[in-house]
Amino acid sequence: MLDISPIQILIVLVIALLVFGPKRLPEMGRSVGRGIREFKGAMLDDEPRSTPARPVAPTAETVTTPVVADDDAVLEGVVVPGDAPPRPADPA
Repeated sequence: MLDISPIQILIVLVIALLVFGPKRLPEMGRSVGRGIREFKGAMLDDEPRSTPARPVAPTAETVTTPVVADDDAVLEGVVVPGDAPPRPADPA
C-alpha cells in the first residue's frame, strides 16, 4: 500500500515550511486538524457538529419586538408567493 518513511515525511514538512513560511504553517495545521475532526464527526453522527458561536450583544438593529394580533385578521387577504399556480409560459 503506502510505504512512507520518516525521511519522506521530513522532506514534505521542510518543503511545506519553505513554501508557506513559519507563521502560516501552524494555522494551516490547526485548520486541517479541525477539518478532519469535523469530517470524522459527520461520518459518525447524523447531525453535524459545529463550534459554538460567540454570543453577540444585541444592537438596535437586531432587537425586534413581537407583534401580537389576531391571526385571522392579520392573514386575511394576504397572498403569499408560491400559493398561486404557475403561469403558463408564453410561446415566443
